[in-house]
Amino acid sequence: MKKSVPWITLSILVIFSLSSWITYTRYKPVPPELEVVAAKHALEVQPVTYSLRKWGRTASADINTEPAVLVRESTPLIVDPNDNIELLFNHSPDSVKCYLWEMDTGKLAYKELTAYPLNLEASNIASGDYALEVRAKWENGYVLYNARIIVNGDEH
Repeated sequence: MKKSVPWITLSILVIFSLSSWITYTRYKPVPPELEVVAAKHALEVQPVTYSLRKWGRTASADINTEPAVLVRESTPLIVDPNDNIELLFNHSPDSVKCYLWEMDTGKLAYKELTAYPLNLEASNIASGDYALEVRAKWENGYVLYNARIIVNGDEH
């Protein structure tokens, strides 16, 4: 009986090491989730482009398409020009920049909006249909998210 105890212990350690290695080799970092909220309306936004690394593992995706094209068929978040748009990440980023692209033309309308939460009135955002591009950075990488918002109200 005494001779089998070391073998059993060694077997358990080998099994544990193998299962840990298999888990590690299959691991991929996952982009943080984002929910865009304005006036008690929420919209879950999926990552479009990202590059992340964690524990020596990397994950990336690159959709090289204009934001207005990506969100054309998406359900828009309808906001007023005096609303604040909150960006709720499940892991807070180190930095966030937002861009608004015109849906009709695909041209950049407002760049590098850095207020957090995004204050539409302070940024002087006009009424219109926009693709919101959110660029978030973390210590371990970056993620780009796109959503469609309609600013509904009087022109500034």
